[in-house]
Amino acid sequence: MPTSHSSRTLHRRSAGWLFAFFLGLLAAPRAQAQVREPDNFLATTLTFSSAHRLRNVSTRHVSPTLSAGFRVSESGQLRLDWGMPYTSFEPRRDSVGRQSHSGSSNLLIGLHHVSSFADDALFTRIGVAVAVPLARRNDAGPDAPRAAQAEGLNYDTAAAVRGLADPWLWALDTTSFVVPLTLGLDLPGLQLRADVAFGMLVPTSSATQDTHFVAQGSLEAALGLGLLEPGVKLQVVSPHLSKATWDGENARASVEPFLRVHLGPLFARAGVRIDLGDPEAPPSPSPSRMWALGVGLGLGF
Repeated sequence: MPTSHSSRTLHRRSAGWLFAFFLGLLAAPRAQAQVREPDNFLATTLTFSSAHRLRNVSTRHVSPTLSAGFRVSESGQLRLDWGMPYTSFEPRRDSVGRQSHSGSSNLLIGLHHVSSFADDALFTRIGVAVAVPLARRNDAGPDAPRAAQAEGLNYDTAAAVRGLADPWLWALDTTSFVVPLTLGLDLPGLQLRADVAFGMLVPTSSATQDTHFVAQGSLEAALGLGLLEPGVKLQVVSPHLSKATWDGENARASVEPFLRVHLGPLFARAGVRIDLGDPEAPPSPSPSRMWALGVGLGLGF
């Protein structure tokens, strides 16, 4: 029968082994640049946001998105992105009460050319993508005006909580053509990444009349600590090219502190994106600024 002393010794040894294993994960060498996604992966991200003074409504928003990448040749990758936005809101000047809307985003299908250099420490990716118009207006039914209001607010909020990024996913009755560019660098203890995308949004119905162009870019830096990778991302969307899509603003800058975690083929990311407002406007509080919490999980294979 083991004594209390031997039991405590066993527990200490077990705790020591677990601590050593955790340190080993932190210090483990990486097989490839962590700033780059695997060639084959499946990932999902849940974005949540809440605001109280947007267009005189109280808004709650949740939008899960699914992403996937598949290697189709030595340097080619097929990428898919799709989401399902949901928004509930309560107009302060409306006696009807809280309303809600959910629907499909557009489906972004892209083909990318990926190149790696210096033992995967540097990578570039350039692609072309098309957004299939799955997000369609529903103008039928006796309650069409009220439903259209909820529908429009849902998709506008999905773009707003992301700092107006990736509007080709959330634009109703629109087919988009996108050219994304990425550059990543994985230095010892430091990871850098730059993303730029240019898009042309083309209407597919008379309700959406204008073709317009979008530009967005982001820079992120993270500390490469092995298992844990804390970092920050700066983003600017459409400073001159896009028509206004949220409360009269056609440009939006934001910052997002985040934490990435890698454990074998699994990877996760959590971050809080905070609006900085229009980069050309003087700094001032704005009721249209939004924040968003994003939590994602993926599997490389």
